[in-house]
Amino acid sequence: MSIQTFPTRQSELIRQARGQRTQTEFAKLLGVDRSCLSRYEREQLGAPTSVINHCLGAIAAQTRSPVAEVDPVRRALRLTIDATRELQIATALDARGQ
Repeated sequence: MSIQTFPTRQSELIRQARGQRTQTEFAKLLGVDRSCLSRYEREQLGAPTSVINHCLGAIAAQTRSPVAEVDPVRRALRLTIDATRELQIATALDARGQ
């Protein structure tokens, strides 16, 4: 069994959540400019709460146990959280005219 390490810095959190995606792809998903994402990753700029929340949700999704998905209440809660996050992203994109 491998031990999951959790990020302790903003840069680690964002990079782990971004995974194999490019900065451009992940920035578009977050509704931020790629240069801002780069500054967040280098900790030259504090990331807004919406970015941190999205990254936390992405990491939580990576670490979910398959057993938890069997419980219909937990599955419903997870889907609600995911839907809320996607609505936040869509709202941010709409506000920017994208």
